[in-house]
Amino acid sequence: MQLSRIELADLHAPKAIARAIFAQFGTVDAPVPVSKIARALDIVDINAQEFDGFEGMLLTDAVRSSGSILANTRYGSRRARFTIAHELGHFLMERHLLSGANGFTCKARDMRETRADKRHFRQEAEANDFAINLLAPFSLFDPLLSQNPDLRDAQRLRDHLNVSLEATVRRMIDRRQERLAAVWSKNGQVRYSVKSGGFPWITCKPGQRLPQFSLASKIVANGIKGFSGVTETNPLAWLNRSDIELFEQTRVANNGHAVTLLLADLADSDDEEDGLQELGMPEFR
Repeated sequence: MQLSRIELADLHAPKAIARAIFAQFGTVDAPVPVSKIARALDIVDINAQEFDGFEGMLLTDAVRSSGSILANTRYGSRRARFTIAHELGHFLMERHLLSGANGFTCKARDMRETRADKRHFRQEAEANDFAINLLAPFSLFDPLLSQNPDLRDAQRLRDHLNVSLEATVRRMIDRRQERLAAVWSKNGQVRYSVKSGGFPWITCKPGQRLPQFSLASKIVANGIKGFSGVTETNPLAWLNRSDIELFEQTRVANNGHAVTLLLADLADSDDEEDGLQELGMPEFR
């Protein structure tokens, strides 16, 4: 594969850089060959194995003459693919200031960063934005979306694109027009949640139990792996308001892990700010 960094030199927005990469080699098939792309853009070495203390590392200099990427495989190859794309984003966005003398060291929580109020947060959020646009371009993502939101779509996209379920759930929430949120939990305890613009504030916080009167609480307690249906639920189980229709669906996985998708049907006048919002930032699997 041959790619030119010169074609990317004047680009700084994550989405624009990803689009320009695809423009150089035309039609892209899933899964996107992220390691080949990185090597074609002056990443001279990619070391993917189990590491302690970090999720990803980019070894480079301030002018990005070349780079080497280390990606932690402790939590699977899909996560490692996102890490490689994330570090490639740091490499290509030359305005990103090195986090250390030899490049960038990224923790697991950096791979979910969406905030932009501080330089470190903004750089990590931009690297994540680049990574998901490289690994899950809309041309490959949209054809697998059903007419209505469904966690089964996220699982199909996970397998099709070879990225984590977490990444495809987030991408689905950000991409679809409906007001959606997702709550990740383990053994019935909330780990964190994200929501799209316009979705009401979720009352349960990281570390708390899933709401007692939610369908998710009952499904997780049952312990049977798989998907529930998309079912109307009491909005007061999740929100501090009762004047909307709320639907939920839960996927139960191994070792007590689960994700719950929430769909809110409310008046357009209730729209809030746009964009995917992070509600809690613990480490994730």
